[in-house]
Amino acid sequence: MKYLNSSQRILLFLVILFLSNFSINADTLRPSGLIFNDYHGSTVIVIDKSVCRLMVYKFYESWEMDKVFPCTTGKVDGDKFHEGDFKTPTGIYWLNQAWAGWELAQYYGNEANVYGTGAFEVSYPNYYDQVVERKDGHGIWIHGTIKGSPIPTRGCVSVSNNDFLELTHSVKLGDTPVIIEEKISFSPSDEIDREQQILLGTIESWRRAWEGDDPDNYLSYYSDNFLTEKWNNRSWRKHKLNVNSQNERRRILINDLSVLKSKNIYHIRFVQTYTSAILNDVGFKQLFLVREEDGLKIVSENWTPLKQFSPSPAFQYAYKESNQNSM
Repeated sequence: MKYLNSSQRILLFLVILFLSNFSINADTLRPSGLIFNDYHGSTVIVIDKSVCRLMVYKFYESWEMDKVFPCTTGKVDGDKFHEGDFKTPTGIYWLNQAWAGWELAQYYGNEANVYGTGAFEVSYPNYYDQVVERKDGHGIWIHGTIKGSPIPTRGCVSVSNNDFLELTHSVKLGDTPVIIEEKISFSPSDEIDREQQILLGTIESWRRAWEGDDPDNYLSYYSDNFLTEKWNNRSWRKHKLNVNSQNERRRILINDLSVLKSKNIYHIRFVQTYTSAILNDVGFKQLFLVREEDGLKIVSENWTPLKQFSPSPAFQYAYKESNQNSM
Protein backbone atom coordinates (compact mmCIF):
# COMPACT_ATOMS: atom_id res chain seq x y z
CA MET A 1 0.00 0.00 0.00
CA LYS A 2 2.91 2.37 0.59
CA TYR A 3 3.45 2.60 -3.19
CA LEU A 4 -0.09 3.88 -3.80
CA ASN A 5 -1.07 7.52 -3.59
CA SER A 6 -4.16 8.59 -1.63
CA SER A 7 -6.46 8.53 -4.68
CA GLN A 8 -5.31 5.05 -5.62
CA ARG A 9 -5.83 3.86 -2.05
CA ILE A 10 -9.38 5.21 -2.01
CA LEU A 11 -10.08 3.57 -5.37
CA LEU A 12 -8.64 0.26 -4.15
CA PHE A 13 -10.74 0.48 -0.98
CA LEU A 14 -13.92 1.06 -3.00
CA VAL A 15 -13.12 -1.89 -5.29
CA ILE A 16 -12.54 -4.16 -2.27
CA LEU A 17 -15.76 -2.91 -0.67
CA PHE A 18 -17.72 -3.56 -3.89
CA LEU A 19 -16.30 -7.05 -4.27
CA SER A 20 -17.02 -7.78 -0.62
CA ASN A 21 -20.64 -6.66 -0.98
CA PHE A 22 -20.98 -8.62 -4.21
CA SER A 23 -19.70 -11.79 -2.56
CA ILE A 24 -22.22 -11.30 0.27
CA ASN A 25 -25.11 -10.82 -2.16
CA ALA A 26 -23.96 -13.23 -4.87
CA ASP A 27 -26.00 -16.11 -3.44
CA THR A 28 -29.20 -14.05 -3.81
CA LEU A 29 -28.64 -13.30 -7.51
CA ARG A 30 -30.02 -15.39 -10.31
CA PRO A 31 -30.59 -14.95 -14.06
CA SER A 32 -33.24 -12.28 -14.59
CA GLY A 33 -35.17 -14.46 -17.02
CA LEU A 34 -35.62 -17.26 -14.50
CA ILE A 35 -38.96 -16.09 -13.08
CA PHE A 36 -40.70 -19.29 -12.00
CA ASN A 37 -40.02 -22.99 -12.38
CA ASP A 38 -39.85 -23.56 -8.65
CA TYR A 39 -40.33 -27.31 -8.25
CA HIS A 40 -37.99 -29.42 -6.14
CA GLY A 41 -35.19 -30.74 -8.36
CA SER A 42 -36.26 -28.80 -11.45
CA THR A 43 -33.50 -27.71 -13.83
CA VAL A 44 -33.06 -24.78 -16.19
CA ILE A 45 -30.15 -24.41 -18.61
CA VAL A 46 -28.89 -20.85 -19.09
CA ILE A 47 -26.53 -19.95 -21.94
CA ASP A 48 -24.60 -16.67 -22.07
CA LYS A 49 -23.33 -16.15 -25.61
CA SER A 50 -21.16 -13.14 -24.69
CA VAL A 51 -18.86 -15.16 -22.42
CA CYS A 52 -19.43 -18.60 -24.00
CA ARG A 53 -20.80 -20.17 -20.84
CA LEU A 54 -23.48 -22.80 -20.26
CA MET A 55 -24.90 -22.82 -16.71
CA VAL A 56 -27.13 -25.44 -15.13
CA TYR A 57 -29.46 -24.06 -12.45
CA LYS A 58 -31.31 -26.35 -10.06
CA PHE A 59 -34.07 -25.55 -7.59
CA TYR A 60 -34.26 -27.13 -4.15
CA GLU A 61 -34.97 -24.63 -1.39
CA SER A 62 -33.83 -21.88 -3.76
CA TRP A 63 -32.16 -21.55 -7.15
CA GLU A 64 -28.50 -22.54 -7.27
CA MET A 65 -25.99 -22.79 -10.10
CA ASP A 66 -25.24 -26.52 -10.08
CA LYS A 67 -22.79 -26.73 -12.98
CA VAL A 68 -21.06 -24.40 -15.43
CA PHE A 69 -19.38 -25.40 -18.68
CA PRO A 70 -17.48 -23.45 -21.33
CA CYS A 71 -19.27 -23.59 -24.67
CA THR A 72 -19.20 -22.19 -28.18
CA THR A 73 -22.04 -20.79 -30.25
CA GLY A 74 -22.55 -19.67 -33.86
CA LYS A 75 -19.73 -18.31 -36.00
CA VAL A 76 -21.70 -15.08 -36.49
CA ASP A 77 -22.81 -12.89 -33.57
CA GLY A 78 -26.44 -11.86 -33.03
CA ASP A 79 -29.88 -13.44 -32.91
CA LYS A 80 -30.82 -16.08 -35.46
CA PHE A 81 -33.55 -15.22 -37.95
CA HIS A 82 -32.89 -17.28 -41.07
CA GLU A 83 -31.60 -20.64 -42.20
CA GLY A 84 -27.85 -20.63 -42.82
CA ASP A 85 -27.01 -17.34 -41.10
CA PHE A 86 -24.60 -19.17 -38.71
CA LYS A 87 -26.18 -17.44 -35.70
CA THR A 88 -27.39 -18.97 -32.45
CA PRO A 89 -30.96 -17.98 -31.52
CA THR A 90 -31.77 -16.02 -28.38
CA GLY A 91 -34.96 -16.84 -26.52
CA ILE A 92 -36.70 -19.55 -24.48
CA TYR A 93 -36.58 -23.12 -25.74
CA TRP A 94 -37.06 -26.71 -24.57
CA LEU A 95 -35.09 -29.90 -25.04
CA ASN A 96 -37.42 -32.45 -26.62
CA GLN A 97 -35.16 -35.03 -28.26
CA ALA A 98 -31.70 -36.56 -27.93
CA TRP A 99 -29.40 -38.59 -30.18
CA ALA A 100 -26.15 -40.48 -29.72
CA GLY A 101 -23.15 -39.40 -31.78
CA TRP A 102 -22.83 -42.68 -33.66
CA GLU A 103 -26.54 -42.53 -34.50
CA LEU A 104 -26.06 -39.09 -36.06
CA ALA A 105 -23.09 -40.45 -38.03
CA GLN A 106 -25.42 -42.98 -39.65
CA TYR A 107 -27.70 -40.14 -40.82
CA TYR A 108 -25.13 -37.49 -41.74
CA GLY A 109 -21.92 -39.41 -42.41
CA ASN A 110 -18.61 -37.69 -41.70
CA GLU A 111 -20.36 -34.33 -41.31
CA ALA A 112 -21.76 -35.61 -38.01
CA ASN A 113 -18.26 -35.74 -36.47
CA VAL A 114 -18.68 -32.11 -35.37
CA TYR A 115 -21.50 -33.20 -33.05
CA GLY A 116 -19.20 -35.39 -31.00
CA THR A 117 -20.66 -37.85 -28.53
CA GLY A 118 -24.31 -36.76 -28.77
CA ALA A 119 -26.87 -33.98 -29.16
CA PHE A 120 -30.00 -32.50 -27.58
CA GLU A 121 -32.50 -30.85 -29.90
CA VAL A 122 -33.34 -27.22 -29.06
CA SER A 123 -36.95 -26.37 -29.96
CA TYR A 124 -36.02 -23.52 -32.30
CA PRO A 125 -37.98 -21.87 -33.81
CA ASN A 126 -40.52 -21.69 -31.00
CA TYR A 127 -44.09 -20.61 -31.62
CA TYR A 128 -43.39 -16.93 -30.94
CA ASP A 129 -40.36 -17.06 -33.26
CA GLN A 130 -42.47 -18.41 -36.09
CA VAL A 131 -45.67 -16.41 -35.75
CA VAL A 132 -44.54 -13.02 -34.46
CA GLU A 133 -40.88 -12.67 -35.42
CA ARG A 134 -41.15 -14.70 -38.65
CA LYS A 135 -37.96 -16.64 -37.98
CA ASP A 136 -37.04 -19.77 -39.89
CA GLY A 137 -34.40 -22.47 -39.82
CA HIS A 138 -34.03 -25.72 -37.90
CA GLY A 139 -31.45 -28.13 -36.51
CA ILE A 140 -30.26 -26.10 -33.52
CA TRP A 141 -28.73 -28.46 -30.99
CA ILE A 142 -26.66 -28.58 -27.83
CA HIS A 143 -24.00 -31.12 -28.74
CA GLY A 144 -20.50 -32.41 -28.10
CA THR A 145 -17.47 -31.74 -30.27
CA ILE A 146 -15.05 -33.42 -32.63
CA LYS A 147 -12.02 -32.10 -30.73
CA GLY A 148 -11.03 -31.80 -27.10
CA SER A 149 -12.52 -28.31 -26.89
CA PRO A 150 -15.63 -27.10 -28.75
CA ILE A 151 -15.24 -24.89 -31.82
CA PRO A 152 -17.58 -22.20 -33.26
CA THR A 153 -20.67 -23.74 -34.84
CA ARG A 154 -23.21 -23.10 -37.59
CA GLY A 155 -25.71 -21.95 -34.95
CA CYS A 156 -25.67 -24.74 -32.38
CA VAL A 157 -24.26 -24.69 -28.85
CA SER A 158 -21.27 -26.96 -28.41
CA VAL A 159 -19.58 -28.25 -25.26
CA SER A 160 -16.77 -30.77 -24.77
CA ASN A 161 -17.71 -34.44 -24.94
CA ASN A 162 -17.00 -34.87 -21.22
CA ASP A 163 -19.19 -31.88 -20.38
CA PHE A 164 -21.95 -33.24 -22.61
CA LEU A 165 -21.83 -36.47 -20.62
CA GLU A 166 -22.20 -34.42 -17.42
CA LEU A 167 -25.08 -32.50 -18.95
CA THR A 168 -27.05 -35.67 -19.66
CA HIS A 169 -27.47 -36.11 -15.89
CA SER A 170 -29.35 -32.81 -15.70
CA VAL A 171 -31.71 -32.99 -18.68
CA LYS A 172 -35.23 -34.34 -18.62
CA LEU A 173 -36.64 -34.28 -22.14
CA GLY A 174 -39.76 -32.20 -22.59
CA ASP A 175 -39.29 -30.71 -19.13
CA THR A 176 -35.93 -28.88 -19.17
CA PRO A 177 -36.10 -25.34 -20.56
CA VAL A 178 -33.18 -23.42 -22.06
CA ILE A 179 -32.64 -19.67 -21.77
CA ILE A 180 -30.25 -18.38 -24.46
CA GLU A 181 -29.20 -14.73 -24.28
CA GLU A 182 -26.62 -12.49 -25.90
CA LYS A 183 -25.61 -11.51 -22.37
CA ILE A 184 -27.22 -12.86 -19.22
CA SER A 185 -28.30 -10.26 -16.68
CA PHE A 186 -28.65 -11.14 -13.00
CA SER A 187 -31.13 -9.75 -10.48
CA PRO A 188 -31.66 -10.19 -6.74
CA SER A 189 -33.98 -13.09 -6.01
CA ASP A 190 -36.32 -10.94 -3.94
CA GLU A 191 -36.73 -8.57 -6.89
CA ILE A 192 -37.54 -11.49 -9.19
CA ASP A 193 -39.92 -12.87 -6.55
CA ARG A 194 -41.93 -9.63 -6.69
CA GLU A 195 -42.07 -9.88 -10.47
CA GLN A 196 -43.05 -13.53 -10.08
CA GLN A 197 -46.03 -12.67 -7.88
CA ILE A 198 -47.33 -10.17 -10.44
CA LEU A 199 -47.05 -12.76 -13.23
CA LEU A 200 -48.65 -15.55 -11.22
CA GLY A 201 -51.46 -13.21 -10.19
CA THR A 202 -52.06 -12.21 -13.81
CA ILE A 203 -52.19 -15.84 -14.95
CA GLU A 204 -54.65 -16.75 -12.20
CA SER A 205 -56.85 -13.72 -12.99
CA TRP A 206 -56.83 -14.68 -16.68
CA ARG A 207 -57.79 -18.26 -15.80
CA ARG A 208 -60.70 -17.13 -13.63
CA ALA A 209 -61.87 -14.67 -16.27
CA TRP A 210 -61.88 -17.49 -18.83
CA GLU A 211 -63.96 -19.68 -16.51
CA GLY A 212 -66.38 -16.84 -15.79
CA ASP A 213 -69.30 -15.42 -17.75
CA ASP A 214 -67.78 -12.02 -18.53
CA PRO A 215 -66.16 -12.38 -21.99
CA ASP A 216 -65.08 -8.73 -22.09
CA ASN A 217 -63.08 -9.24 -18.90
CA TYR A 218 -61.43 -12.36 -20.34
CA LEU A 219 -60.62 -10.68 -23.66
CA SER A 220 -59.17 -7.64 -21.87
CA TYR A 221 -56.07 -9.75 -21.16
CA TYR A 222 -55.27 -9.86 -24.89
CA SER A 223 -53.21 -7.24 -26.69
CA ASP A 224 -54.55 -5.29 -29.66
CA ASN A 225 -51.50 -6.75 -31.42
CA PHE A 226 -52.49 -10.34 -30.58
CA LEU A 227 -51.53 -12.77 -33.34
CA THR A 228 -51.54 -16.54 -33.92
CA GLU A 229 -51.23 -18.70 -37.02
CA LYS A 230 -54.99 -18.36 -37.57
CA TRP A 231 -56.17 -15.27 -35.68
CA ASN A 232 -55.53 -11.60 -35.11
CA ASN A 233 -57.15 -9.70 -32.23
CA ARG A 234 -60.38 -8.99 -34.08
CA SER A 235 -60.94 -12.50 -35.42
CA TRP A 236 -59.78 -14.04 -32.12
CA ARG A 237 -62.37 -12.01 -30.22
CA LYS A 238 -65.13 -13.20 -32.52
CA HIS A 239 -63.92 -16.80 -32.30
CA LYS A 240 -63.70 -16.84 -28.49
CA LEU A 241 -67.09 -15.21 -28.02
CA ASN A 242 -68.59 -17.98 -30.15
CA VAL A 243 -66.66 -20.83 -28.49
CA ASN A 244 -67.27 -19.65 -24.93
CA SER A 245 -71.00 -19.25 -25.55
CA GLN A 246 -71.18 -22.93 -26.50
CA ASN A 247 -68.81 -24.37 -23.89
CA GLU A 248 -70.71 -23.65 -20.70
CA ARG A 249 -69.58 -24.69 -17.20
CA ARG A 250 -65.95 -24.26 -18.12
CA ARG A 251 -63.21 -25.38 -15.74
CA ILE A 252 -59.53 -24.77 -16.46
CA LEU A 253 -56.80 -26.38 -14.36
CA ILE A 254 -53.16 -25.34 -14.60
CA ASN A 255 -50.29 -27.69 -13.69
CA ASP A 256 -46.50 -27.73 -14.19
CA LEU A 257 -46.37 -23.97 -14.68
CA SER A 258 -43.19 -22.35 -15.98
CA VAL A 259 -42.58 -18.59 -16.37
CA LEU A 260 -39.40 -17.50 -18.15
CA LYS A 261 -38.39 -14.24 -19.80
CA SER A 262 -36.24 -13.27 -22.77
CA LYS A 263 -36.07 -9.94 -24.61
CA ASN A 264 -38.84 -8.60 -22.33
CA ILE A 265 -41.23 -11.32 -23.49
CA TYR A 266 -42.68 -13.60 -20.83
CA HIS A 267 -42.87 -17.21 -22.01
CA ILE A 268 -45.46 -19.06 -19.95
CA ARG A 269 -46.01 -22.79 -20.36
CA PHE A 270 -48.23 -25.19 -18.43
CA VAL A 271 -50.30 -28.33 -18.71
CA GLN A 272 -53.89 -27.19 -19.25
CA THR A 273 -56.84 -29.41 -18.34
CA TYR A 274 -60.00 -28.00 -19.92
CA THR A 275 -63.49 -29.30 -19.18
CA SER A 276 -66.86 -27.96 -20.23
CA ALA A 277 -70.36 -29.10 -21.10
CA ILE A 278 -69.31 -30.31 -24.55
CA LEU A 279 -65.47 -30.42 -24.62
CA ASN A 280 -62.70 -32.00 -22.52
CA ASP A 281 -59.01 -31.96 -23.37
CA VAL A 282 -55.51 -31.86 -21.88
CA GLY A 283 -52.48 -30.29 -23.51
CA PHE A 284 -49.58 -27.87 -23.32
CA LYS A 285 -50.63 -24.22 -23.36
CA GLN A 286 -48.15 -21.45 -24.11
CA LEU A 287 -48.85 -17.79 -23.45
CA PHE A 288 -46.56 -14.97 -24.57
CA LEU A 289 -46.95 -11.76 -22.57
CA VAL A 290 -45.48 -8.27 -22.88
CA ARG A 291 -45.84 -5.14 -20.76
CA GLU A 292 -48.00 -2.49 -22.40
CA GLU A 293 -49.19 0.87 -21.10
CA ASP A 294 -52.22 -0.68 -19.42
CA GLY A 295 -50.43 -3.72 -18.00
CA LEU A 296 -49.40 -7.23 -19.02
CA LYS A 297 -51.03 -8.41 -22.25
CA ILE A 298 -51.05 -11.68 -24.18
CA VAL A 299 -49.59 -11.13 -27.65
CA SER A 300 -49.77 -14.77 -28.77
CA GLU A 301 -50.75 -18.20 -27.49
CA ASN A 302 -50.99 -21.77 -28.67
CA TRP A 303 -52.08 -25.19 -27.52
CA THR A 304 -50.67 -28.60 -28.43
CA PRO A 305 -51.75 -32.09 -27.33
CA LEU A 306 -49.91 -33.58 -24.38
CA LYS A 307 -46.95 -35.64 -25.57
CA GLN A 308 -44.43 -37.87 -23.87
CA PHE A 309 -40.85 -37.11 -24.93
CA SER A 310 -38.14 -39.75 -24.85
CA PRO A 311 -34.59 -39.98 -26.26
CA SER A 312 -33.78 -42.19 -29.20
CA PRO A 313 -33.06 -45.86 -28.40
CA ALA A 314 -29.43 -45.32 -29.37
CA PHE A 315 -29.12 -42.42 -26.93
CA GLN A 316 -30.73 -44.46 -24.15
CA TYR A 317 -28.23 -47.24 -24.75
CA ALA A 318 -25.23 -44.90 -24.96
CA TYR A 319 -26.20 -43.04 -21.79
CA LYS A 320 -27.90 -45.81 -19.83
CA GLU A 321 -26.57 -44.57 -16.50
CA SER A 322 -27.62 -40.99 -17.24
CA ASN A 323 -31.06 -42.17 -18.34
CA GLN A 324 -31.56 -43.97 -15.06
CA ASN A 325 -30.67 -40.83 -13.12
CA SER A 326 -32.63 -38.23 -15.05
CA MET A 327 -34.35 -39.24 -18.25
